[in-house]
Parts: sequence; structure tokens; C-alpha cells
Amino acid sequence: MEEKNKNRRKNYFIKKRFQGAFIVKFCLLVILGSMISGAIIYIMSKAALTTTFENCRLTVKSTADFILPAVLLSSAVVIVLIGLSAIAVTLFTSHKIAGPLYRIEKDVEEVAAGNLNTRFNLREGDEIKTLAESLNYMTSSLRTDIDEIKRDVRALESLVKEEALKEKIARIKEILDKFKT
Repeated sequence: MEEKNKNRRKNYFIKKRFQGAFIVKFCLLVILGSMISGAIIYIMSKAALTTTFENCRLTVKSTADFILPAVLLSSAVVIVLIGLSAIAVTLFTSHKIAGPLYRIEKDVEEVAAGNLNTRFNLREGDEIKTLAESLNYMTSSLRTDIDEIKRDVRALESLVKEEALKEKIARIKEILDKFKT
């Protein structure tokens, strides 16, 4: 149970710029869709006539003019309701994308600093879990190769008598020691 809670993220805005842009684009699609459907209804009803009683008088109007207030009101309600649900859905969806990317970004920075013992751990349901597994395989392979090179450098070091060659080996050893394996 503790393992599940350990990997649970509490902050839903992990990459604010990415998630904000994602939400805005999704909401703009909702607004555009509502405007297009309202415009189609208005245009299609332009040629029809409607008779109504307004203030005890019989009025004849084009259907488009008659239903325009209802179309605008229903579009506004739809935009608000679907917009709110779109914000919630996109926030959680973008969180499932941004969270793992943020975690991998931090782990890659650790590897770039030379720590090849870094493990890329993501939650079981994360979409880029296979990327994390590939990165784990990569660091494992690098760690194995560098360990082998370090062993070879130590073996060479014991065999070398010439001072210039010893300096070169020492330099190689210094570079290899930057990696934590």
C-alpha cells in the first residue's frame, strides 16, 4: 500500500506551460464546435418562417431570427458546461503525460551528471513505461561497458613503465571515475 502512495503525484500542474496550453487548445475546440453548430442551425433555418404571438399580437419572423436567442443561450450553456468538463479531463490527461515526462527529465539530468546507477521508475499505468525500461537498459549497458573499461585501465596501469603513457592512463581513469557505476 505504501508503494502505491509513494508514486502518487499530488500536484496536478507539473509542467504548467504545457498543461495550460493543452487546456486552452481543448477549450478553444469546444468553443469553435459550439459556434459552428449554432451557425449551421441559424443558416439552415434562415429560409423558414415562424409565426408566434408576442404581446397579444401575431408576429411572423424568419425562424432564424426567432430561434437566435435560444441558440445563443444554449451555446453559452454548452460552452460553460463542456468547457468545465474539458478543463478537468485535459488537466488529468495532461497530468498523465507531463508527470512521467517530468520524472524522466529529472532522471536523465542525473545520468547526464554521470550517475549511471539511476533507475527510471514510472507507475505501472504510465504510457511511456517502455521508454523508461529502454533507458534503464541503456544505463545498465553503459555501466557494464564502463566497468569493463575501468578494469582494463587498471590492468594497463600495472603493465606500463613509461611516464607519458602513465599520464594518459591516469587521464582516462579520471574521466571514467566521473561515472558512478
